[in-house]
Amino acid sequence: MFLGIEVKNVEFDENTKRVRILGTIIHGPDDVPLGSHHTIEIKPFDELSIEKNWKKWQLERIKEAIESSKRPKVLVVVMDDEEADIFEVRDYSIKEICSIKSHTSKKLDYKINEELKKEYYHEIAKVLSEYNVDNILVAGPGFAKNSFYNFISSQYPELKNKIVVESISTTSRAGLNEVIKRGIINRIYAESRVAKETQLIEKLLEEIAKKGLAVYGIDEVKKALEYSAIDTLLVSDSLVRNHEIEKIIDTTEEMGGNVVIVSSEHDAGKQLKALGGIAGLLRFPIE
Repeated sequence: MFLGIEVKNVEFDENTKRVRILGTIIHGPDDVPLGSHHTIEIKPFDELSIEKNWKKWQLERIKEAIESSKRPKVLVVVMDDEEADIFEVRDYSIKEICSIKSHTSKKLDYKINEELKKEYYHEIAKVLSEYNVDNILVAGPGFAKNSFYNFISSQYPELKNKIVVESISTTSRAGLNEVIKRGIINRIYAESRVAKETQLIEKLLEEIAKKGLAVYGIDEVKKALEYSAIDTLLVSDSLVRNHEIEKIIDTTEEMGGNVVIVSSEHDAGKQLKALGGIAGLLRFPIE
């Protein structure tokens, strides 16, 4: 028997690994009343057809993922006192951007070597400045990486907060391979996303503490939407399949608000979940 329903809600049971689809019947045999409520339970390997109207926020997340895949995930600088190799690391590819050599020498005067070292660092920094990335890994043996970071802190402050320094045992391509094998790049990328979400949750908690520009919980968020007051809607990823939450997301976007889906796997995400899984940063206070 073929039965079609307009989906109102979807529930997933972790224990049975089954999906319960709740809705109203729109297609079916003649003896089935159209418009009546029905629940379909789906288990692994069941066949079903899905007709989906994509929500704006869903399309934006897909677009964001596509754009993100086009950008470098991380720039990696593998360096020592003599040479720096710079790589562009994406999800599925690695490109060597350039290799920069230092002209310092033990045979030269200390002051001359210091000037040459600054030139070396400037060359590296100029290359890094050309790329629009959030994360830069500077890795290598010895102290050159730390010296370079100190130089960046004073001469290129706009790059400072993007840089993470790590110790590895070797340089050049072998050094990059060590970075990848140790999972350093994936850790940095994950921490970057967590940091952005954590900052938003911290701002939310600050506003809640001073009874300022924040609301939380479905009822309060709905009330804020009635006033078109939500600037940024924060939604736990554990709730995005909820039909009522989808409506709130749609309304927020229709009113020009931003929507951020927050992972429930980190501490800040768990704090949001404890607040009901949904909250809003406001454009203006409401009564």
